[in-house]
Amino acid sequence: MNFIRLLHQNKSFILLLFFIYILFWLTISTCKQVTNVHEIHQSNRLNYRSNSTFYFILNYLFQLKINIILIDPHVLNDVFNYQLSFDKLEQQLITFAITNETVKILFESLLLQDINFSIKTSKTILHNGKTFINHIFIKYETKIVHLAVLHKYNSYYRIYRNHLQLSENIQLSYGDKIRAIDYFETELYEYLFHYPRNISHFLWLYKTSEFLYCNRTLADKMENKFHLYQNFTQLNMIIQSMRHIAHGLDKLEKHYWLAGGTLLGWYRHCGLIPFTNDADFGLYAEEYDESIRNYFLGNSITHIWAALGLVNDSLEFRLSSGNYVFDLFWAYRDGNHRWYGYQAQRSKFRRIIPLLDKLCSCDVFGYRFSIPCSPITYFNSEYGKDKWEMPLEKNYTSANMKYHSMWNDISWMYAVRLYTREGKLRSDELAISWVSKRFNYSYLSVPSFLNVLPNETVTLRPLKFELTNTSSIKNTSLQYKPRLTTRKRR
Repeated sequence: MNFIRLLHQNKSFILLLFFIYILFWLTISTCKQVTNVHEIHQSNRLNYRSNSTFYFILNYLFQLKINIILIDPHVLNDVFNYQLSFDKLEQQLITFAITNETVKILFESLLLQDINFSIKTSKTILHNGKTFINHIFIKYETKIVHLAVLHKYNSYYRIYRNHLQLSENIQLSYGDKIRAIDYFETELYEYLFHYPRNISHFLWLYKTSEFLYCNRTLADKMENKFHLYQNFTQLNMIIQSMRHIAHGLDKLEKHYWLAGGTLLGWYRHCGLIPFTNDADFGLYAEEYDESIRNYFLGNSITHIWAALGLVNDSLEFRLSSGNYVFDLFWAYRDGNHRWYGYQAQRSKFRRIIPLLDKLCSCDVFGYRFSIPCSPITYFNSEYGKDKWEMPLEKNYTSANMKYHSMWNDISWMYAVRLYTREGKLRSDELAISWVSKRFNYSYLSVPSFLNVLPNETVTLRPLKFELTNTSSIKNTSLQYKPRLTTRKRR
């Protein structure tokens, strides 16, 4: 009776507890239903193409939360440029990339799985005895997902050579050679993997991705025998500008290579020649367009201050960071070789170099740059066979610098253009002096049309400014005087 009386006295409180209990179980039931629906949706999303072996492997990696990036150039081209269906690709092997940090997570996850995958790895042994994994091959049925491991450097990833024996009919796009890839942004593809956001640019860079090492033996000799050490004060002032120039040319998809003493510094010193005072870049003349000049006019990091020569003859841009000069030389094809143009006073000189039909990549203090794939052939042509292996005396006359001809009066007016830091054509006393110094005439103002880089034969427009006739061209000695300033030998 007491219990019944107690219930009666507290029936409101008991009803409240009962209501809360019912509400609790309804909430639990609803959550379970939502979870089941989500799992069904997730399962459908992961398995809707389970008939594809590649998708089966990729689904497996996705569920392990392994982020992979499609870098296979053939598949990128087929799927995104030719719009082929990914699940109908006929390749036996597709290459993806994973970061070095992901490798450990992947293998820890694999230990917990019981799927019948065939997993093989390629390893590299370092000089200190340590090993690291460079490539992972996951095979299921007849298909292989190749995971190339990305090793990070300052501005790029390096993918090392694969040492695992593969079937003769498999040709790797990464792992066939050591390759370098600039950092790139990615997009997500069907929740399964990422791919480069700018695919066309990624494929363009792939053509120059083969990686070459500098000559460490020669670099040690430069330090131990000749006491030529890297000047890190110089390095900090020059390397960022060099990287900015290279990045700009890559962005414009203009092939370039480290040239002259800059290339020699990479190979012989594994850095920069300590006493160098500039950096040289070579470019293909047939790739020139105005986007290059426009990019560097008024550039806040390295701006163009002089354009020398003509588009179709001996074109050279001189850039400045405020502390160092950077030269862009266009190389013109002539039969089985190329040549750079160079002007000293009013004379035109030419330097013969190989065709350079293929470019590769190198590392200069952790940054990727493009270089000729046959640097020794380049050095023998530029400096003489094997002469480049020794540091040479200062104030030399290059054996590869040959006199070609003289600029005529009309062309000379176009062949020298100076610019302000803001990218405007200079018309001050210095600019006038540069042109009129070795001209048949001296004029009192710089005509605005000299801002043009003509592609065809130059014809002088009607002169609407004051000219003062002189008896002869001044200082036309054909003796080579490098750069109007003293230049140190390589």
